[in-house]
Amino acid sequence: MLFLCTLLHLAVDGVCGAALAAYAVQEPDFANIVYHFHLYSLIAFGGQWLTGWALDRKMNWILPGLALVPLLLGLGVMPGFGILAQAVLLGVGNCVFHVAAGIMILRRYPNYTGPGVFVSSGAIGLGLGINRICGAAFFLCLCIAAALSLFFCESRKSPSLKIGETEAAGAGEKEAETSSASLSWASAGAGILLLLCVTLRGFGGAGGVSYHAMLLPCVFATGKALGGVCCDAIGYRRTIAFIFILSFAALELPFLPLRGVGDWLSPLLLALAFNMTMPLTLRLLHGCCPACPGLMFGLAAGCLLPGAFWRESLAVLPQIMIVVQFLSLFLAGAIVRRAGV
Repeated sequence: MLFLCTLLHLAVDGVCGAALAAYAVQEPDFANIVYHFHLYSLIAFGGQWLTGWALDRKMNWILPGLALVPLLLGLGVMPGFGILAQAVLLGVGNCVFHVAAGIMILRRYPNYTGPGVFVSSGAIGLGLGINRICGAAFFLCLCIAAALSLFFCESRKSPSLKIGETEAAGAGEKEAETSSASLSWASAGAGILLLLCVTLRGFGGAGGVSYHAMLLPCVFATGKALGGVCCDAIGYRRTIAFIFILSFAALELPFLPLRGVGDWLSPLLLALAFNMTMPLTLRLLHGCCPACPGLMFGLAAGCLLPGAFWRESLAVLPQIMIVVQFLSLFLAGAIVRRAGV
């Protein structure tokens, strides 16, 4: 399932990126391009918390929702509907996919690697699409094939492995004991710290580099997957310590006698480090409220929007971002583990 969800993530983001890029190259008014891109982002990311809240209460809607995604995206790539309708359709399709597949991954895989690998492919798909390396038709065919395969595999599972249940032993009992109506003070505090970390990642995840069309997407994908793998291999505390050290080491590179290498390597390493935090925040947010994986996933997605809308107007020193991110992750992890949520 992880492979199919990861492949589907690449295809969904690829369709959206390619369709928006096809519009952008034909639109002479830059203001219109910005408006429709922002509209798409607002729906695709800002709508996830509401979609997640609904799917948490209707788990039997997840597979039908995934089956609806290729239809929404297929309509969204048709220029005859107009760019406004396209932006809305693509945004809704992207929103539904991320939450539905995110719920499946969070409930099925109790580790950090699963969420990290799942979210990593989206950056690759978006990069290939937005830079017009692959067209919308290619991604749409891939999306349909992956969605049908996932729907077929999940619908054939035995009753004991229905969607919305977890394969991890004991995880179901823990979720059953957690109230979906309210959060404890401990879990609420940890959730706020984690959402702060996600917001900072939205401002600092790009690192300010644009040397090659696919360089940054590959760095993003590597960071997201690497963060989950490292956390499972060496533990949560060692991973956030590694991210902290890597971030500050990257800031020092421009001052070393490396003949200009540090000037381009530094922002790449910063982008890598910031993206390594993604599977950590997703997994711990799920731990704050295990009964509401969709809502937690959606809140995390929504916190990326400030960085997308106000990146230029709200500049934050990278040193401050690194320290606050480290403290937020450390304190949130400690609270989640001590409170047993």
